[in-house]
Amino acid sequence: MAGFKAYVAFGVLVIMTSRAVMAHDVDPIKANNCETKMTTHCVFEVFASIFKTGTVSDNCCHELIGLGQLCHNALVKKTLENLLFKNNNISVILLRAAQVWNKCTLAGEDVSPTSSP
Repeated sequence: MAGFKAYVAFGVLVIMTSRAVMAHDVDPIKANNCETKMTTHCVFEVFASIFKTGTVSDNCCHELIGLGQLCHNALVKKTLENLLFKNNNISVILLRAAQVWNKCTLAGEDVSPTSSP
């Protein structure tokens, strides 16, 4: 009887472990629908300002803020995992990504709310 209980306990442990691994492997980009929240133009603008040189317009900043910081960080991280970007200095890219985010949050604060009629 003790052998059966050990098998049941082992089975429960395996199920709990597999759920924990599955929860850990959830892609935040897909889970938050990050890929469809910005126009292609703004995606390229933000990308260029992080991975090359350039600035982000206020319009694209508003889209980036609408995307959310979780999606922003997840997309930057996912891009850095691509072999095409293996020679980039990761700390510089992460710094630029943070600077773009901070600039855009400030741009969002500069917009005055519209008055209702």
